[in-house]
Amino acid sequence: MKTKSHEYMRSLVCPGCKTYVEREDPSNLNAECTVCTSDKQKRYHFCWQCLKKWKGAAPRSDRCDNDGCVNHDLEILRTCKTAVLDQVQGVDSCPSIRACPTCGLKVEHDKTGCKNIICPRCLVEFCFVCLKLTPECLKTSSYFIACSDGVAPRQTSIPVWRRN
Repeated sequence: MKTKSHEYMRSLVCPGCKTYVEREDPSNLNAECTVCTSDKQKRYHFCWQCLKKWKGAAPRSDRCDNDGCVNHDLEILRTCKTAVLDQVQGVDSCPSIRACPTCGLKVEHDKTGCKNIICPRCLVEFCFVCLKLTPECLKTSSYFIACSDGVAPRQTSIPVWRRN
């Protein structure tokens, strides 16, 4: 069974001392364990993504410099197949998987109907083609016509949802 990705969780077990650590900034993968820092009398930072001692410059939102540290969600966005939205004029292909521009949840268009979808997590409607929120997209196009800005490129970062 696949577990939920820990990259977006706010608390996690420290790989050094196994106590729970919370991070202030969910977009920064560099986390400090205050227990390890106190015990070792020097700052202990680890990567929230690969759970190894931090290597490289910080802060970073994509990865640390450890070999094999990879954001699997970004890899999916980078390598997913393209999709054709047959009912949308002028959209021959776009990435088949997108990250919601509001909360970052990976979503797939069912390839029917218009180009806009409603994110099942944050319930925000956005254009799957240009990645703008629907009201902004519809200022220069319509539900079944290509966006004036064209197809947004493959996403290279995932938005962090900052709930109010």
